[in-house]
Amino acid sequence: MQYVVPTDSSGLELKVTHLFNGDPCPDNRIWAELSLSRLRDGLGVLVRGPMIHEQRIPEGAIGSRVDGLWEYDVIELFLVGPGHQYLELELGAGGHWLLLSFDSIRHRRDAHERFEPIVRFEKTAQKEWTSSIVIPWRLVPDNVRALNAFAIMGGQFLSLSPLPGTEPDFHQPDLFPSASL
Repeated sequence: MQYVVPTDSSGLELKVTHLFNGDPCPDNRIWAELSLSRLRDGLGVLVRGPMIHEQRIPEGAIGSRVDGLWEYDVIELFLVGPGHQYLELELGAGGHWLLLSFDSIRHRRDAHERFEPIVRFEKTAQKEWTSSIVIPWRLVPDNVRALNAFAIMGGQFLSLSPLPGTEPDFHQPDLFPSASL
């Protein structure tokens, strides 16, 4: 599978509909939708997820950075550059965010604690939430070669492209689908 973000305004649409191991979700719903677009200032990322009963949302203001956001309901995007360099973006169901850069598998290079993005968040009448952010090009890995998207919702671990293992492990960049920005 190959994903390419066009240079025009059409962007790339991704839908997360399977459990992390590739099994179909029990209720056949779309758990996460991601739209990626090339903007002058950076990579535009818009995510959409369902509002679910007892949504797991951290405390803190909308638009705030939350360490450990993966412990809550969240949509994640991984962008892999040369070797094992990758960027992990998390946008949470309460309007929170987390951005992490890795220089090798699970070896965090930068937690981007000084990054102050504008995060737009809203709950829609269709019982969904949306969140958007622009990641400056200086933070996006050069020569992106692969990507994957994930959702952690309602205690389920979901993936755009399946990963092996009996437990979810999203840090397997060599197994992600090919991509280019």
